[in-house]
Amino acid sequence: MKIDTSSAKQLCQYVSFHLTPELQAMLSTEQLGEILRLEPSQIVPIFDVPSAIVGVCNRRGEVLWIVDLACLVGLDPLFNQDCDRQYSIMILQKQNQIVGLAVSQVGQLVFCKASQIQPSQVDNIPPKLAFCLKGEKRSIYGKALLVLDEEKILELLSRQEN
Repeated sequence: MKIDTSSAKQLCQYVSFHLTPELQAMLSTEQLGEILRLEPSQIVPIFDVPSAIVGVCNRRGEVLWIVDLACLVGLDPLFNQDCDRQYSIMILQKQNQIVGLAVSQVGQLVFCKASQIQPSQVDNIPPKLAFCLKGEKRSIYGKALLVLDEEKILELLSRQEN
């Protein structure tokens, strides 16, 4: 049996997650290192930093900065919604930058071709979210999955720090 490697190379792998209870998004797995589950008590708050920066946690003896992704892109802050539960932390690694992106729930792996990512049809997108948006992919049920750009997220985060 011969496998068609040209079509396999066109498929990209993403991980889906909830930005808000109603809004789903996905990030490419290329720059995602791992996904952690943390209790709010495991995150040490840092004061006098932008509101999207929640705090830090210990990851294998290293300090990992935790960023509320929803807050960063102009949506309702995740950590104001429900403090009695665990959060999913997606570790984003790009060159020498490592940051934990906090989201309420990680979904499943999504495979798609670049041609399946279309301009977004979602209404009322905040400007910061629009800046980080590559487009959207429709699920088999017709629900929009926003495709976010990891580099734009890091750029937006660096603007917050300045």
